[in-house]
Amino acid sequence: MKTLSYLGAALLALSSLVPVGCNAQSKLNYATSWLGNTFGYGDGKWMQQDIQAINVAPDGTVYVNCGWDESGSEIAAYKNGDRLAVGGATHGWGASGGEAIASNRTYVYAAMSIGNQNNGLTGADYPPVNQQWYGITRRLVSNIAQGAPFASGIANSANATRNSFLVVDTVSTGTDAGIRGLAANDTTLYVSDQYANQVIAYDANTMQRLRSFNVTSPGRIAIDTDSTLWVITGAMTGQYAIAHYSSSGVPIVGAPVLPAGVVPTDISIAPSGQLVISDNGRSQQLLIYNKSASGLTTPAGSMGTARGIFHNAGAVQLGSYNGITGFGFDQAGNLYVGQNSEGPRQLNSPSVGAGAVLQAFTGVSRALRWELDGLLFVDGATFDPASENTIYTGSKVFTMNWNNPAGKQWTYSAFTVDRFNYPDDPELHLGRLVRGEPMLRRLNGGKPYLYALDPYSHELYIYRFDPAHGNIAIPSGMFAELPIAGGYPAGQPAVGEWMWRDTNGNGGIDANELTSNPSASSTIGNSFIWVDSLGNVWFGTPTKGIRELPLQGFDSLGNPVYDYAAAKTFPTPAIFTGTGRVLYVPETDTMYVTGYTAAHPWNLSLWKEAGPILARYDNWTTGHPTQRYVVPLQWNLQSNPPVTTVGVAAAGNYVFVAQLYTQRIDVYDASTGQEIGYMTPGATVGNTSGQVDVELGISATLRSNGEYDVLVEDDARAKIVVYQWKP
Repeated sequence: MKTLSYLGAALLALSSLVPVGCNAQSKLNYATSWLGNTFGYGDGKWMQQDIQAINVAPDGTVYVNCGWDESGSEIAAYKNGDRLAVGGATHGWGASGGEAIASNRTYVYAAMSIGNQNNGLTGADYPPVNQQWYGITRRLVSNIAQGAPFASGIANSANATRNSFLVVDTVSTGTDAGIRGLAANDTTLYVSDQYANQVIAYDANTMQRLRSFNVTSPGRIAIDTDSTLWVITGAMTGQYAIAHYSSSGVPIVGAPVLPAGVVPTDISIAPSGQLVISDNGRSQQLLIYNKSASGLTTPAGSMGTARGIFHNAGAVQLGSYNGITGFGFDQAGNLYVGQNSEGPRQLNSPSVGAGAVLQAFTGVSRALRWELDGLLFVDGATFDPASENTIYTGSKVFTMNWNNPAGKQWTYSAFTVDRFNYPDDPELHLGRLVRGEPMLRRLNGGKPYLYALDPYSHELYIYRFDPAHGNIAIPSGMFAELPIAGGYPAGQPAVGEWMWRDTNGNGGIDANELTSNPSASSTIGNSFIWVDSLGNVWFGTPTKGIRELPLQGFDSLGNPVYDYAAAKTFPTPAIFTGTGRVLYVPETDTMYVTGYTAAHPWNLSLWKEAGPILARYDNWTTGHPTQRYVVPLQWNLQSNPPVTTVGVAAAGNYVFVAQLYTQRIDVYDASTGQEIGYMTPGATVGNTSGQVDVELGISATLRSNGEYDVLVEDDARAKIVVYQWKP
């Protein structure tokens, strides 16, 4: 058969481009599963993505609050391993959740904030121009979605929480005045107003202010059996201490002196009467103190494994905590611990947690009663090439048992971020403090290397592993397409692209380890970055061709070595006016390219999309690539919702393309480009999933049993959707 010329094939293919919906498409026969969340949403439930605070009611109901959950479950109630309710009215239209929560027999009190969305929201429900409210929403214990209004309550006039918000602080937009502690009994609500350095007492029923007293940066509060108050101080300053006050604010001597390095995050009174403090410092434990009749406190041990999840180099084990943000006891003495793999949100931080874990333990044995997980947000997933039963996300490892039912196949087995030994890890400094979308490659004699792409493909982070550090991903290198705003990392070039390699092995980005690109064509911003199976890094640049940075080898520490001088640039195929995605397969010298054409041009609104055209090129690196095909992808900007593409993955004999708005995965024959069918979320995940919010939100593998497993980001409900398809 005679091969069409490069240009001739392009013109023939482009002449066939037609709007979406003209080709017959069939739904494939597949199963839908998920990983990373206890609930799949098949029953309408999901575990929220973050835990910033918990409150435990006497009957074991656990109330949770956080600043942001993608689907609006900032405030929720859980009991006996099940989700009871979502509070709502804390998401969108200027509203956000918060970092504190409390309850009594009648009400739930939760910290939240209300803004005006850059002055776009007006009226009595919103703060004045250029201002923001921080305060407390009061809900009914009997129905946390129902507000409990009071005379001075305001806001939310259009929903069920009307006039149930108490303004504590009105501040300039952008000022973080979040409430960091709440405690309540049936008569009094105590509020830690860290912005004004005071604890305020309100009548728990009328919500009228009763009194206040000065406390430096107060955090969590616990009400003791004698009505005295235990308060974490210095919560937002780093000068942590524990203070003891009478209910009227008179200091009481005898509060514990915290050991060096302790970062207190919550405080509670155990059923035994002991004072218990959670530590998000290196110990990652619950610290126990005895109290004498005179009020003096003495250390009495701890609960949980010393160093938490880091005791065994990131391995997930029972009793090994990771980022305790709240804990408490029920009347039966059962212990409840909320974690988010990070700790409480720091002042002015955009963090939304790094994975929620809520655990319940029996009162005496501390055996696990139940656990709820919401582990993933803006996080893709990828298979370990050496094991079809191992899946990596940006910061976690999951072990799969494919014989189990949908949603029960996964086990959370490891956490790969060590914020104590590697505080300069880019994950801890950039974006919303998420590592990004993973590509796990086996290199350097079969060793695992994690390449993580930031959600918008502006940076690529490189991590190595070694036996001495177990599951911990050691920061090893980095590529940045452009200088990064905000001062991190220090010493980066002011113009153009740069790379980093950890030449001294400390996992920190030192200025003398940074290399800028000296070439005149160094500015390649907004490229899509792909790492092939041999560790070569590919940049699908907007205007400067498709560039390869070949892996040059490894240094003595095991870091991958790259050199701008070794870069190779291949011309963008003539049919494309801009590239969206590039996927190179070195085993067959095949390049897949998606992007835009003169007939279907790119515009600024398509900043995240992959483009309407898919092309395959064989013999890519020979200098004489052969165009195998050019095919139109599903694409219709006029439909509602729009039909566009956002992610591309190739495995075995197929190419999988994720649509952005329509929750659909289109499947193409990799050899011919023919569309053979599609997959959408099944009933096990509620027949829905969130939009794919990242540029590398899909991956796929061909397992040894002939099944294709496709992993798709679903940050709407803190999970990865798994499609299992056997042609």
